Amino acid sequence: MAVELIGWDIGGAHLKAAAVDPSGRILAVAQEACPLWQGMDRLHAAFDRVMGRLSPQADCRHAVTMTGELVDLFSGREEGVMALAGAAMERFGLGKILVFAGHQGFIAAEAVGPEHAGAIASANWLASGLWTADQLPEALLVDVGSTTTDILPICEHRVKTRGYSDYERMRYDELVYTGIVRTPLMAVAERAPLDGEWTTLMAEIFATTADVYRLTGELPEHADQMPAADNGPKTPEGSARRLARLFGRDAESAPIETWRRAAGFLRERQLARIGEALAIQLSLGWLSDAAPLVGAGVGRFLVSELAGRLRRPYLDFSELFPMATSDHDFLAADCAPAAALAGLASQGVSAQ
Repeated sequence: MAVELIGWDIGGAHLKAAAVDPSGRILAVAQEACPLWQGMDRLHAAFDRVMGRLSPQADCRHAVTMTGELVDLFSGREEGVMALAGAAMERFGLGKILVFAGHQGFIAAEAVGPEHAGAIASANWLASGLWTADQLPEALLVDVGSTTTDILPICEHRVKTRGYSDYERMRYDELVYTGIVRTPLMAVAERAPLDGEWTTLMAEIFATTADVYRLTGELPEHADQMPAADNGPKTPEGSARRLARLFGRDAESAPIETWRRAAGFLRERQLARIGEALAIQLSLGWLSDAAPLVGAGVGRFLVSELAGRLRRPYLDFSELFPMATSDHDFLAADCAPAAALAGLASQGVSAQ
């Protein structure tokens, strides 16, 4: 395949990539586990695995966005941004890399300096928003990933958010720190019903949302690339065991249906939290009743459900891209910022 450009989203837990041909058609989407907090060698290893899979030509160009500057490997965002830009140059060479700086557009990697850190840090959401705004006049883009949920109103072909930094976006409920794989369940609810009584959940990372969605049968297994909370098996029985620990119980103390019901309750709690954030955005009155919810991320099945509850149309983010038939597990919507970045860079769409 003739890979013209690769869009990279360097996260703290995953490395995501989308490869496009000269016409801008997506050829492949890839994701690799990358626990960046354990060291930069994890990123270089993930780069190698993805490049081995995509096999681009030597003159392939690269566009980079990131959230990995947040990991505690770095003393702060500025150090993280510079380190990750440097790692990309080390792997791909000079003159081939554009770094996404939000509303400032793309910056050549070798020109990135500390003064750009604020614009570059955790700006991957804006790439998804700019691509959506280029395709649709209005929408509410909701990207439910493994760790976080991004919510972006699109009005008159423009991204209309009130925040930019993580702090600002959390303040306005445009960034909700909840996802379908890595979120500890003690952050989803303080208590849950069990055997006809409310039971306080232990404040321990015994189980994560991956266990909930494995028990409900909704977890895309290819998207769950990190070890389970106990490093145990990623099976319904393993998830039931982890979930039971939150209640101070052993899984064998009740049939697995009991733990499935508990998972269903926690699913509703997480769905309600995301729904509250959507309500905040919709309360601004910027969107018409016909504006669709655009679902992105490995947890976009929740966005589809919320669209139904809100009686709004639903559109999958992957439908905004021309995409070649692929036997890869991941689609454009699974790695939305990487796909959007590849599209923006290959078509020369400037930031707004």
